Amino acid sequence: MDASHSRRRGYISLLVISYSYVFGLASNLNISNDARGSKIEITNSRSSSTDYGTDMGKQYIMCTESNLQDPWVLSCKTSKDVVTRINFADYGNPSGKCEHYRHGNCGAKATMDVVKKNCLGKHKCVIIDNDEMFGASHCNKDIKFIVQYTCTKE
Repeated sequence: MDASHSRRRGYISLLVISYSYVFGLASNLNISNDARGSKIEITNSRSSSTDYGTDMGKQYIMCTESNLQDPWVLSCKTSKDVVTRINFADYGNPSGKCEHYRHGNCGAKATMDVVKKNCLGKHKCVIIDNDEMFGASHCNKDIKFIVQYTCTKE
């Protein structure tokens, strides 16, 4: 084997390693769309409190409330299940318990649309829960972000 052949193999190996690094990094990014449709990169996401609602066989209901401090993760129980319906979403002052939520009087109007756009048809989605993502909530204090959704077993 001559030196030019060895060099060529070295360049190819370096190219493969570079592409692997770039595509591996890209697969770890979470991108969500805000109320204006702008894409937002989200890193270091953590879950908030999650309750399990009614299990209807092939489908089940999940309810989650964000702590408004970290990017928020909405996910189904297993990686094969997907979010097929957003039953309730409010960023403001919602009240109630899982499967019995009520909208408050100061919620952001774009909340349901943003959650649907980012989560429907996926196993997991990540959302930043703030005024930039949903638009102004017009609440003075005690802002909550609650979502009730249906997952379908695949």
